[in-house]
Amino acid sequence: MNRYQPFDTTKHPFHLYLSHGQADFLLADRIHRILDHMGLRAYMYEHFPHPGKRAGDAVLDAMKDAAEVAVLLTAGGAGSAWVHQELGAAIALQKPIIPIVQTSSPQAPGFTELDRAVVFDPQRPEVAIGHLLWLLRVDFDMFDGLVDVECPDCHHYNQIPLPPMHTVREAMDKDRLIKAGACTACTRPLYISPYTMEPFSEQLALGRTWGE
Repeated sequence: MNRYQPFDTTKHPFHLYLSHGQADFLLADRIHRILDHMGLRAYMYEHFPHPGKRAGDAVLDAMKDAAEVAVLLTAGGAGSAWVHQELGAAIALQKPIIPIVQTSSPQAPGFTELDRAVVFDPQRPEVAIGHLLWLLRVDFDMFDGLVDVECPDCHHYNQIPLPPMHTVREAMDKDRLIKAGACTACTRPLYISPYTMEPFSEQLALGRTWGE
């Protein structure tokens, strides 16, 4: 049972607000794309321009519209004044916060008061993304549904069932890929990462074991 009440998407147009510094744009953009493929609407400032509106006002309005806030406190993000201001705003708005913290980075002021921290290793960013997705699936009751996966061979987009939580956990624990059926266009097998739901080509999957 998640500790938050079910979210009303009419009240919260965004499932998640992505707070990040400039140094983490590519990481935040990757998370944004993954969430979009899973049907989760995330706010990322660069993807929602607000002409004629002050940046601070745009950020506060978007954060109010978001059900949760994920804060990238990596080595770059932890040193960003903008990220700390957004973190303070999220606390003031009493938003559920998921801090993504790089172990080698300085801790954010008040970090000890934040729970559900996700540890970020720049050598394996997909692991942190996987833990973030796990928390979001629980919070938003995403125990079934579909995810969009692009075939690495023919680039056709397929909608496949979202892997069950127990399958994802087992594949993550064993660091295996998940076999997710076959492409409906070229019929080649589809393999996805349990951490990010991103596809792997059959050639890259060779030599690795994967969850069935």
